[in-house]
Amino acid sequence: MAKLLALSICFCFLALGASSFSFRQQAEENACQFQRLNAQRPDNRLESEGGYIETWNPNRQEFECAGVALSRFVLRRNALRRPYYSNAPQEIFIQEGRGYFGLIFPGCPATYEEPAQEGRQHQHQFQRPPRRFEEQDQSQNPKESHQKVHRFKEGDLIAVPTGVAFWIYNDEDADVVALSLTDTNNNDNQLDQFPRRFNLAGNQEQEFLRYQEQDSRRRSQPFRQPRQEDREFSHQGQRDRRREEQEEDEDSNIFSGFTPEFLAQAFQVDRQTVQNLRGENQREEQGAIVTVKGGLQVLTPDRDEDEEDRPQPRDFDEDRYERPQQRPSRGDDRWDPRRQNGIEETICTASVKKNIGRSSSPDIYNPQAGSLRNVNELDLPILAWLGLSAEHGTIYRNAMFVPHYNLNAHSIVVALSGRAHIQVVDCRGNRVFDEELQEGHALVVPQNFAVAAKSQSENFEYLSFKTNSRPSIANLAGENSYIANLPEEVVANSYDLPREQARELKNNNPFKFFVPPRDQSQRAVA
Repeated sequence: MAKLLALSICFCFLALGASSFSFRQQAEENACQFQRLNAQRPDNRLESEGGYIETWNPNRQEFECAGVALSRFVLRRNALRRPYYSNAPQEIFIQEGRGYFGLIFPGCPATYEEPAQEGRQHQHQFQRPPRRFEEQDQSQNPKESHQKVHRFKEGDLIAVPTGVAFWIYNDEDADVVALSLTDTNNNDNQLDQFPRRFNLAGNQEQEFLRYQEQDSRRRSQPFRQPRQEDREFSHQGQRDRRREEQEEDEDSNIFSGFTPEFLAQAFQVDRQTVQNLRGENQREEQGAIVTVKGGLQVLTPDRDEDEEDRPQPRDFDEDRYERPQQRPSRGDDRWDPRRQNGIEETICTASVKKNIGRSSSPDIYNPQAGSLRNVNELDLPILAWLGLSAEHGTIYRNAMFVPHYNLNAHSIVVALSGRAHIQVVDCRGNRVFDEELQEGHALVVPQNFAVAAKSQSENFEYLSFKTNSRPSIANLAGENSYIANLPEEVVANSYDLPREQARELKNNNPFKFFVPPRDQSQRAVA
């Protein structure tokens, strides 16, 4: 009897466990059950001294389903976005402008160095003597050294791994405009699914903080409605608590949380320096992006572009396809030196950017319809670590990108210029989006949802972030598509068509990706 009772209890626990798992699984599945997709504009803007940051609400269902957060920042002349790191990997696309950026990889050496002397960066007037155990000459200034500084330009895609500090600076007259995607669903993120910026300087508000507070308030709402007589007292108490919290818990940087005594001992500096480190002397209007008076002076090579920016031939190369074909789920693949190419691809010397903007050598090109260039782990190996990729495309007026779907990734499509009519269809055959996507709007296209686009302007330019380091697409129409690769008999019987019409359905569209306007495509076929 006791054994039967024990077995019954165990069965109950197993049943409860299974039901709770099924409920969790059902909740996760329901997160991507869309009746309708919506194109989103940024709905929050944080002004700073040297520019501003705009954010899309990550609590919206489309972004929650994709597990990403999207933001855009603008740097004016001599503007520096102060260093920060994030709880998830980022892809940053430079839509406009030029400048410098840096990534601080923990444990990697400072490979840019020189004596701290006035004059040209490359004129070394003296060399610091080698370090010895005896006391050093304190009259000799230490040399300037730091990790690699990169030059960026319009069209560059920058990969920023989880926890790696990032800063960026605009040294040109034109504004820098950049889009940033944070992959909060990546396995490198061991916190919750909310984007966090860990600021290393200043006392500015975090760009996604208010959404987190809104979500926390929504989740903490009690099920019981407050009594009428309690409401006035409750509202006053909430206002008082919020005022106290704002006074005691203002947004600041990582160092502000440590006591001055800790920081003074850790950095071996005076109290004034500690105060600046903690952000105590910062003006409120400075924010996350500050203006550097007289411009930023950093040690960089004289040349305008790094070697990695020089145009490379994009013909088929067998060596590029020797990597393992099967990849684990997004973000699972850790950087394994045994599967890489030696010292050229160590983390400390890895390439972190690739230009995918307007190019004379796009990956897909139709002179009457448009062009496309993408970057994945084969072009930029660090993306295998991040589990992300991107594509940049241009579609000409009345041309279209044929219906297609992503086999293994969500797409976050941002309209950079122009407008296009977009249609998205779900697994039930419902059209969940059928609108114009205009400049500045973002649209999340979930994995396997079919999508097609037709340009409504002279040039519709877009950027698509993808949540897989080696995304694959399948075309539903055109040459080498799903329909074109079916046997004619299968097409005829599947769609109840005569053989002649089945043959036309298979073969009438000779284009693979971009289809010109109807009159031009007919001329091209003729």
